[in-house]
Amino acid sequence: MIGLMKRRLEKLADQLVVRRGFWAARRKGRIMAENWLDVARDARQAANRLVTENHYRSAVARAYYAAYSKITHELVATAGLLMPPGREGPSHSRIRPIIETSMPNMAQEKRDKLSEMLGRLYALRIEADYRPSSEVEGTEAREAISMMKTIFEAF
Repeated sequence: MIGLMKRRLEKLADQLVVRRGFWAARRKGRIMAENWLDVARDARQAANRLVTENHYRSAVARAYYAAYSKITHELVATAGLLMPPGREGPSHSRIRPIIETSMPNMAQEKRDKLSEMLGRLYALRIEADYRPSSEVEGTEAREAISMMKTIFEAF
């Protein structure tokens, strides 16, 4: 009886996700993301895997999120940007103006290019996520992966 209860408690503990900062949890020895850089790396890995497996729609969405997360990490960690109360990252509609004005270690021309790339990625992601009737082809997915890679290499 005690052994059964212990196993049930362990199973419940494995399913529990504790919110701390971004998200932090340990489940079966695996550490989940704790900051934007961890999220960016995980999404990048997923995007790369998805495009090679011909899951183009999902690859585009992950590529955008990887780029968004990487930029958010840079804004918070490098530029020291504080997020509004109750938010851990900028809204998708506000991130481009923030890139253009709040990255002190980057030339304005580079910030503008970065903002444009993220805007293109966002448009591809909206198409992929919210327009199921539109076909997302390998060319769009590879374009998204390429922009994601460029954004990662910008920092």
